[in-house]
Amino acid sequence: MLPDKLYGVTVCVSLAASVIQAFAITLQRRSHIFNDAEPPELQRSAFRRPTWVAGFLMYTIANIIGSIFTIGYLPIVVLAPIGAMNLVFNAIFAKVMLGDPFTKRTAYGTALIVLGAVLIGGFGVVQEPNHTLEDLIQLYKRPAFIAYFAVVEFFIVAGLAATHIVENKYKRIQFSLTDQSIVSHTNTKALLGISYGVFGANISSQAMLFAKSGLELLILTIFQGQNQFIYPLTWLLVAALIVTALLQLYYLNKGISLCDTVILVPLNFCSFNVSCLFNGLMYYDQWERLFWWQIVCVLFGIVVLVSGVLVLSWRSMAGAIFLADDDDDNKPAASQ
Repeated sequence: MLPDKLYGVTVCVSLAASVIQAFAITLQRRSHIFNDAEPPELQRSAFRRPTWVAGFLMYTIANIIGSIFTIGYLPIVVLAPIGAMNLVFNAIFAKVMLGDPFTKRTAYGTALIVLGAVLIGGFGVVQEPNHTLEDLIQLYKRPAFIAYFAVVEFFIVAGLAATHIVENKYKRIQFSLTDQSIVSHTNTKALLGISYGVFGANISSQAMLFAKSGLELLILTIFQGQNQFIYPLTWLLVAALIVTALLQLYYLNKGISLCDTVILVPLNFCSFNVSCLFNGLMYYDQWERLFWWQIVCVLFGIVVLVSGVLVLSWRSMAGAIFLADDDDDNKPAASQ
């Protein structure tokens, strides 16, 4: 258990990290919107836009600090509401910075998303004791985990490859759209963003698995005097963490460049938590520790969260499921 003062500091840091991450994602989305409003010849890559760079750095730093203060220190009863609050902050910043309308429908949808997030985050985690590197290797060698990991990786790679192919086709036709194809155009763009965000969340869950494993080894090294960093496999684990962390940042940015944050962030959150749950069940062989009612609560949470997303994204005039981007005439003319 953490001392009361340190516990309070950890909660405050986690909340602050959630606020900063929500602000940073919205800042990046704002930069993408401004850049998309420019003619093709004047558009700039993300790294050449100061606003996007600032948002990216803020998100990355807040993500790292928040993870350090939460993994292994805060109980699920605290982590779940903090994760849900991140979605509330996301809706607030979307209203303030992007001009998204905040109506009764927005309030209802956000409430459903928060409820679903609490259910998923609160019941979708099973506690696991610390392991040595030898224990982790044995867990990785299990045939059931190898088969599971191979299937998951296949679907992630295939899904991302298909998304990239569709995006390339989309880019070739987006400047020759007719008025009749606007709804289809906006839906395709949103679907591409959601696809990148959901698959990126699955990669992020793998980064979390590597981070938890690395933290276990670090705790054993520092507090129990069992140096786990003299083994090459430990550094292979660190390398895997870095690669997956960079990939999830890349695909999250791809997602927010194509889809509104009020839609993408909740689905990303849902995909991440559900993927973390199944990764833990398969990797740590936790099936005997998971109660049937936990699975029911998680499934119900998914239904509630997705319902909230559908409420937010519904537009009666367009008759479409996903939020369309603002008309080009209403977008700012300056790139940020």
